[in-house]
Amino acid sequence: MHGHGGAPQRRLGVLTGHRHPVHRHPANRRRYDERDTGERMADRVTAWFGSWDFIVAQTVVVLAWITLNLVAWTQAWDPYPFILLNLVFSTQAAYAAPLLLLSQNRQAERDRIKAEHDFRVNELSLRYLFAWHRDAHGPDCRCVAERDPEVDAVLAGTSPALPGKAGPE
Repeated sequence: MHGHGGAPQRRLGVLTGHRHPVHRHPANRRRYDERDTGERMADRVTAWFGSWDFIVAQTVVVLAWITLNLVAWTQAWDPYPFILLNLVFSTQAAYAAPLLLLSQNRQAERDRIKAEHDFRVNELSLRYLFAWHRDAHGPDCRCVAERDPEVDAVLAGTSPALPGKAGPE
């Protein structure tokens, strides 16, 4: 985890002497290193709304609210049917929904960045794998094409052309 005091800790990034590391993965850079103040605040609020601590705290507050208003026969500030409590919940939902959507949209953006990065890594790995195969078997090796014709179709779709392979035949 990130250090929240004391010496910096390493997570998935490179330490730069700052409290938090600089992340190398593009999605992590976007998530941790390039957020503005509003995004950090929205992430903190949604992390709180999505926690057991929030559920327990809200349950305690609601039970105390109802109990105090049911027991207080004379000075009940929100008597049954608890209309003020309902207004508080509506206000909370009005603020929580956009924050949750902001956080969800950023998560979708991070997922797209990760998927694109993973695709590029997989594409490069595949290109190197077949280049090494051709190096090991010689430039005239046809064993991959003979065993699986789709391999050349997949490789033809990648760019640039593989080292040692002269494009479609």
